[in-house]
This record gives sequence, C-alpha cells and structure tokens, in this order.
Amino acid sequence: MTKKNKKKKKKRSSATKAVTETGSVPVSNPSYGSALKGVRIYYEGGRPARLRDDGSIQFGKNILEILRKRFDNRVRWIITPETDTIEERAGEFHVRISQKLLSRMSGEKFERDRDVKNEIVQRKFYAVFSTHFTTPPPAVYAPGTLHRILGPGVAKKLSSKDKEALNAFLPEYLKTEAMSAIVLKASTQVESLKELATELETEIASSHAESWWQTYIQNKILLIQQGYIRAIDKMNIGVGETKFPDFSLVTHDNYLDILEIKKPDTPVLRLDTSRNNYYWNAEISRAIIQVENYLANVARFASEVRSFILDKYGINLKVVRPRGIILAGDARTFTEQKQKDDFRLLSHGLKNVNILTYDELATRLNNYIEVLEQYSSPSK
Repeated sequence: MTKKNKKKKKKRSSATKAVTETGSVPVSNPSYGSALKGVRIYYEGGRPARLRDDGSIQFGKNILEILRKRFDNRVRWIITPETDTIEERAGEFHVRISQKLLSRMSGEKFERDRDVKNEIVQRKFYAVFSTHFTTPPPAVYAPGTLHRILGPGVAKKLSSKDKEALNAFLPEYLKTEAMSAIVLKASTQVESLKELATELETEIASSHAESWWQTYIQNKILLIQQGYIRAIDKMNIGVGETKFPDFSLVTHDNYLDILEIKKPDTPVLRLDTSRNNYYWNAEISRAIIQVENYLANVARFASEVRSFILDKYGINLKVVRPRGIILAGDARTFTEQKQKDDFRLLSHGLKNVNILTYDELATRLNNYIEVLEQYSSPSK
C-alpha cells in the first residue's frame, strides 16, 4: 500500500471515529439545582466544545427542565452535530438536539439581550441628557404582534395605560377602516369591581391568618391593582442556597415588582416613648430586610431570572432595579397625626421598598372604579 493510500485510510478512520464518538457528562454545576444534579447530558459525533465537565452549557438547565417536565423524567438529551429528532426507545424518549439549533438559540438570546440593553441606554440618556438626546426611544411594532397576544382573557389584564393607549388609538383606526361607530361598554366590569371592593373591605375587617391573605391577594391582585399583567408564584431557580421571592409581579412595561404579603392587622409602627417618635414595628423591619435580600438576589442573578420567566411565562422581562412592596397594616388605625406624619417620613426614607397599607390598596381600587364609571356613562 502506498503512503498516499495509507494517509487516505487514516483520514477516513479518524472521520469515522469522530462521527461515532459518544459519551456523557453528569451535571454537577450548582446553578442547575438539586433536582438535576447527577442527570447526564449525552453527546454523539464528538463532545461539544461548549459542554464543560460539570455539565454546564448555555440553555442546558432550561432544556433539561422542559424535557423532563414534558416526558415525566423518562428522557435522554443527546447533543448531535446536525440531527434534531425525538424517538422513544424502551419507554425512554431520546431527544437529539443539534449544535446548530443550540447556536441559533444563542443567537436569539444575544439579540434579545442587545435589544434590552439598547432600550435601557436610550431611555436613560433621554431622561438624563435631554439636551443632547431630544428624541424619546422609538417603540418598534413587529407585524403580527397583536394577532399573537389578543385573545380570550386579555381584556381583563389590561392596565390603565393599556386602556388609555387603546382609547387614543381606536378613533384613528376606525376612521382609517371607514367604520361608522363603536361603543365601548365598561358597565359589566364596573359592577364586578364594585363587588370586589366590597369583598375586600369585608375581609380587611375580618380575622384571617397570614397564609389566607397571601392566597387571597395572589388570586386577586391583578384585578385589585391596575398596572400588572402577570403574577409569578415562585421563581424555581436553583443557584446554590440563594433565596428568591415566593411571589412577584410583572408590570405592564415588563419590569418586576416583588410583593411581600402581611396581614391588615399587622402593627406597622411602634412608639418610642422617650423621644415621642414612631419607628417600624419588628415584623415590618424583618420584612424590609427580607425584601431587600430578595431584590439583591434578583439583581445579582438577573440573567437566570429573565430566562426562567421567559421560558415559563413567555415574557421578555426587564430585570433592572426591581421594586419591593410590603403589603401590611391599615393606616386607618392611626389614632393621631404624629403617626401619619412619621409613617410618611419613614416610608420616604426607604430606598428600594414601598410600604403599602390595605386601606391604600382599597382606595386605589375605588379610584379606578370611578374612572371606569366616567367612561361607561353615556355622553351628555
């Protein structure tokens, strides 16, 4: 055999070995969480360069969680050079995902991250350097967006700003479409919200455990407080021993609020008799520290939080300085002006956390009902 033929044979042998080379890596990276520890990530056609010894690879945690949820843990994820298939073998689903598909995912993530960063920079420059940046950041509309998001149940989730935008948009749209008239009726919604307002006041006057209030507010908050589009029950994100909030809210403009729920009868203030000043009650102080820790953790792991909410809820979240809210107490129980004044001073002294009392929550709901009644009343 000539040297040339030997070289060709050697090349064919190496190529065959690369194609058929298989293996796996067990997950040990703490960011995957305890539920995925020890799960193996398989590969065919050679080990991907991006797959590390501890199992970490971009989108790895998300892919494993989605596959295990869909196939009840009876699944094997296999990374391939080019093949994308799902097949069942002896009761186990073999999901082959190509490195090309993973690269496309990475590219899309890069584009989304870049858009978010550009939007933040443009908005902040417009606010801070208004002399030089005189044009507000443009809101880019992608054709087909309304078709995808408008559906049953959307009307109930519209914030006041959403409705204002629709009211401003519809006349011009109807004029363009040559439609003669439209009647927007809010009377049914007004009656439902009035019932909710009455119910809220009744429950505030009743005695309930903190767990009851947490369930009640989580179920009703999107109706009671306008401006939120989604309630996030629990961020199931495994990053070592890091604690994330059990309940948070997404605002209409896709920012995050963290809500800590206490009882209406939780004492908010205590009196320092030696100085005749009020200070935060111990339970409120603990809640403030807890929420501050949540805020720090969410900001620190912003990328993981964004990925979790995008995957589970389909919301491209802007995790920029999340806001903390503690719902507790009833300011109507303040018996003297000094309490009201000190409560205001203490509240203004908090940097990232807002103390929201139940009576203020009820007032916001009633104010919104009044606005709806104005729109639903016949024109005079």
